[in-house]
Amino acid sequence: MRIIAGEAKGKRLECRKGTDTRPTQDSIKESLFSIIAPYIPDARFLDLFSGTGNIALEALSRGAKRAVMIEKDQEALKYIIKNINNLGYDNKSRAYKNEVLRAVEILGRKGEKFDIIFMDPPYKDEVCERVMRAISKANLLAENGLIICEHHMYEDMKEEVGEFRKTDERKYGKKVVTFYTR
Repeated sequence: MRIIAGEAKGKRLECRKGTDTRPTQDSIKESLFSIIAPYIPDARFLDLFSGTGNIALEALSRGAKRAVMIEKDQEALKYIIKNINNLGYDNKSRAYKNEVLRAVEILGRKGEKFDIIFMDPPYKDEVCERVMRAISKANLLAENGLIICEHHMYEDMKEEVGEFRKTDERKYGKKVVTFYTR
């Protein structure tokens, strides 16, 4: 796993062995970032269910201003922090150990706003819709922001979830990436 483009292009990211963490594949990541390229410069990026930090770190490499990564697994969090430090992004990113719904609530109370919110939860949980409702309640998405949900093809994402409207959906084998805006 590596950073595909930007100032950290080609740098390797570390990930624990086994199947507990399943990073977004490079081919999907490349496609995703070609779609969201106009949103990236100076973006405030929130990566929920962060895993390795792969997506948020790619965003920083491509010009995002700031990234927050949320991961509840302590072992995975160690790799995120290691990757942040290895890339020298400790001055513009933070990684927190917390359950995602709780973290969304806390970020909302702090008045945080994000231009891009990415989530890649464990597929068996089918929580994208629940997390999006929490994002809405916490008012985390900036005015012209974008929510991106990576999910299994069997998790059917609605056309509208609260105030958010589906704008695009791309299928990559058994994985689907769905995009929402206000």
